[in-house]
Amino acid sequence: MQWIDGSDIDIHQYTGETICEKLSLEMWGCCKMEQWSSWADFIQVAYFIIAFDTELNMEGIFTFLENSIGHYAPQIIQAFRAISDDNDADILEEICALCPPDIMRGEFLENGHQEYEINCFDDDHELKEEIIERIEELERSLYLNTNFDIWKLLFGFVDKKISAL
Repeated sequence: MQWIDGSDIDIHQYTGETICEKLSLEMWGCCKMEQWSSWADFIQVAYFIIAFDTELNMEGIFTFLENSIGHYAPQIIQAFRAISDDNDADILEEICALCPPDIMRGEFLENGHQEYEINCFDDDHELKEEIIERIEELERSLYLNTNFDIWKLLFGFVDKKISAL
């Protein structure tokens, strides 16, 4: 199997936990986020969950919505679902419905039109207070703040994928 940097790797020498540790140590320095689509599906799942976790731990949900990792919210939601964490997938989906990451960054579709109504901003182009409060409430329900162990789910998911290869 090829690793994220293109080198060959004997994936069977790793467990789900050790491959996720390796990924978390190497994903920031060797590759660009755009390369993820060429990786094995289970590596993509791990990558997006680790990247989301890092962003939230370091900066919080509003920075996630404003930064480039927020552009990958659909893949992150899909990654949560892949490891059977529908709760966090649903929460992130609701956060993104309240204030889509692309709108937060002021990005538009190729045709110049926005995909969503911009009803999360007030007349001063600031997030409405009720939107901020709801996003903060939802963020408090994410695994980071509830002691839910997503890592057990992720490591088990990766273990199964490695065993199937």
